[in-house]
Amino acid sequence: MSKNDKKNMTKWNRAAVAVNEAGTKVEFVGGVNRDRIGGNCMVIGHTNEKGETVRAMFDLGSLFTPYESGFTAAYPDVSDYFDRTDPDSGQVTKAIKPTAVLCLTHAHEDHIGALMNYIRMGYELPPIKASGFTRSLIRKAFAQMGMQPPFIEKINPGDRIMIGTDMEIEPFMVSHSVVDAMGFHTLTKVDGKPYAGIINNGDFLVEENMPVGQSFNFETYTDLLKRKLTTNVQIDSTSTVPNGSERIGFEQAVQNTLQVIEANSDRSLIVSPVISRSVENIAIDIAAARKLGTKVYLEGKWLQLVKQAMTDSGHLDFDDVVYRGALDQYLADKGLKRKYVVCTGAFAQGLEEYNHNRSDLSNIPMASATRMALGLHQDIRLGRNVLVLARQRIIDEINGKTGPQMLQMMAAQGAKVVITPCGRQIGDFEQVRMQDSGHINARALGNLVDVIRQHAPEAIFTPIHGNPQQCGHTKQIIEQHGGKVSLAENLEVMKVGRKLAVNEAQPYRPVTWIAVKNIFQNPIKPNPNIPAEGLTEFWRIDDFYMPIEKICEVVNQPITKSPYALRTVSSSQNILDDTAEDVILDDEPMRLSPKEAKFGGRKKWKKAAAEQAGTGRLSKKEYKKKKALEAIAAYQRSLQADKQNNIQILRARKEKLR
Repeated sequence: MSKNDKKNMTKWNRAAVAVNEAGTKVEFVGGVNRDRIGGNCMVIGHTNEKGETVRAMFDLGSLFTPYESGFTAAYPDVSDYFDRTDPDSGQVTKAIKPTAVLCLTHAHEDHIGALMNYIRMGYELPPIKASGFTRSLIRKAFAQMGMQPPFIEKINPGDRIMIGTDMEIEPFMVSHSVVDAMGFHTLTKVDGKPYAGIINNGDFLVEENMPVGQSFNFETYTDLLKRKLTTNVQIDSTSTVPNGSERIGFEQAVQNTLQVIEANSDRSLIVSPVISRSVENIAIDIAAARKLGTKVYLEGKWLQLVKQAMTDSGHLDFDDVVYRGALDQYLADKGLKRKYVVCTGAFAQGLEEYNHNRSDLSNIPMASATRMALGLHQDIRLGRNVLVLARQRIIDEINGKTGPQMLQMMAAQGAKVVITPCGRQIGDFEQVRMQDSGHINARALGNLVDVIRQHAPEAIFTPIHGNPQQCGHTKQIIEQHGGKVSLAENLEVMKVGRKLAVNEAQPYRPVTWIAVKNIFQNPIKPNPNIPAEGLTEFWRIDDFYMPIEKICEVVNQPITKSPYALRTVSSSQNILDDTAEDVILDDEPMRLSPKEAKFGGRKKWKKAAAEQAGTGRLSKKEYKKKKALEAIAAYQRSLQADKQNNIQILRARKEKLR
């Protein structure tokens, strides 16, 4: 090594890492995890011949933590990449590795779920690039939580996104269970010449005729490979198990669903719990309802958000089938002989918290299907008239325990439950294939590898989006088709280029995550340090979900002092309550304070105060104070009565379950 080379090296604990060396590196921040799927995040950094470095981040999602950890979710630790203003002290920390842009592949939680909580911790996000639907859904979600969304630019396939002068990103469409999913090709240059070309396919399928929106297109994909240097390709590993089941396709999924419904024609109410953002799978229910000649009711706040985001981004595919109005009106509509409710709760959200009995009085956020299973839904009671279509397969890492429990509780109330095969028997439920995975399978991957090798024979493949076993399956398939594979784990930095995919020697540092812990007030033993809305604590944890240090805590209220603060906030004040209130946001009435509610509105309350003050018995100020205290006391009494009633319901349900 020459003296000049030595000057460009920084040493840590036996490892030598080059700095300001021209070339391209991929930093795997999250998504190739030790044991669970999720938390997807990857950064491409490029240094040109002048020593100037630019970075682009791809996705920033949630990791589904085990309930026993005490944390609700965890996110990739990207604290080095963004500026931060501490919400408590106001201290500003500059990014060590400033990132110019954040590109989002699609709108699933494991790819975008960290955005909001990084902002709540005081981080400033870079400009975001996303498809129309992804942008619309993020905007809706931020507004619902009382936050100004970050700057998001809508991008289209084929756009040319320049990061400095030596990095060019081109989006392309892929197929997935969510609409408007994208992949990205990143081309870097040194001395004006192409140096590396990285394809991040995101979560993807190669189906060319998805029911909603644009789809993957082999001709466009092949043209991209022909036009641009491609040296490295990242492959989704979720469903690449060798000899796995073949896809049945959309039309067959609809047909199988209809056969199940027709075989249970005595069941007048169909309930289909779904992943609210998986629009392509919801389309199966929509198509089935069309053929049945009925309307679908979208039950659950996130489903309402998704529907609004679809409308805003120009996807009107469901408008002729979706019922407009309240759920009780829908259920009472005699013009619809068959009722079809598509609801939140494919993963039994809220049931784990209920099982651990945080408190009989706690308002546990629950998805609609979970409420039905517990007998707590305000409009739907399960019985022998109900058919439950559990089309989303059980995923052991997410709902391996609570999913079967929820379905068995539904069946115990008389509902007929039909499930998609998941590799194990659950009760005596009938198993019917009613939808496909949203991820590429082994056969399709083999065909894609052949296409890529034909046009980019030197490309090296890296499995992503999976645990070691899943990535190993992807490696096996690629190598069977003659491809070269370079594996990576979280925190590894891979030097990429022509015939190059080498994990660079790095100083040792443990994998860490940023985790969320929700702290709620216990009405039985009130804690004056916990506000009624509750708190969110942010912790740095290790790869085994053990806490390392507490970062900060924030009250569960809309942000008021931040670039992301809204002037007008949603009337739903608890920003964590993302499933408890299933309302159409546009139609939700403005809530009154207790004293306003006492007199039927602000004007009537002011008038009553003036009249009483005129009698001379009380001053206007004294009367207002007296009536406000009375109204608050009445409000608290009504809350206590409701809680006592809920206690009786919960205890009766638990006793029945025993």
